[in-house]
Amino acid sequence: MKSALQLIIGLTIGSILAIAAAPATAQPATELQILATDPGLDALLARQQPFFVRFKAQSAAPLNVSISGWFKGQPVLDNGGTGAPALLPASGVGVVSFFYWGEKPTKIDEVRLHLTDARSGAAITDYAFPVTLTWLADDPPSRQPPAWVTEWRQAQNPQAVPAAASAPLATTWWIAAGSGALLAAGIAGWGWRRRRSRAAGQDDSRPR
Repeated sequence: MKSALQLIIGLTIGSILAIAAAPATAQPATELQILATDPGLDALLARQQPFFVRFKAQSAAPLNVSISGWFKGQPVLDNGGTGAPALLPASGVGVVSFFYWGEKPTKIDEVRLHLTDARSGAAITDYAFPVTLTWLADDPPSRQPPAWVTEWRQAQNPQAVPAAASAPLATTWWIAAGSGALLAAGIAGWGWRRRRSRAAGQDDSRPR
């Protein structure tokens, strides 16, 4: 796993790239700090497993932040996708993500965050940092995401019911349904036996 020092070096490189890539026209001054990634900077990911980046931006204008994966200086677009861009009113914390689903492993050695003016759509700058990421064709062992990823997912879809909470509800429904079916079957059987007993009694009371 890459150390915190390597992350700082990567962010420094990203800042240099950002300055070099800045357009000639005047743009609002912005600063961006990487707070965390999930998984780490050196990781094997499952097919379609997102790589999350949590960042903090400071700007005088509303920001739109998107993300992309690169390899050897070229964007990797085939068999890939991204989460929704992060929209910040100005300064704030956001999360962006991207993933791949190819039949063959996909390698990424650089992640870039693209900052644009949310009002005009004009490009402001890019921030880049080095990674060693590989999306596999086979799934690696499952892992528990950090709390900030879980909180971000819940914020994106507040109506979603967590699987852990929905499982007991489903189990309870099936138990209730099964109990109801057994109860109905018992009542039906009791009524059938009672009718047979009445019919037998009527037969015995007839004159022979």
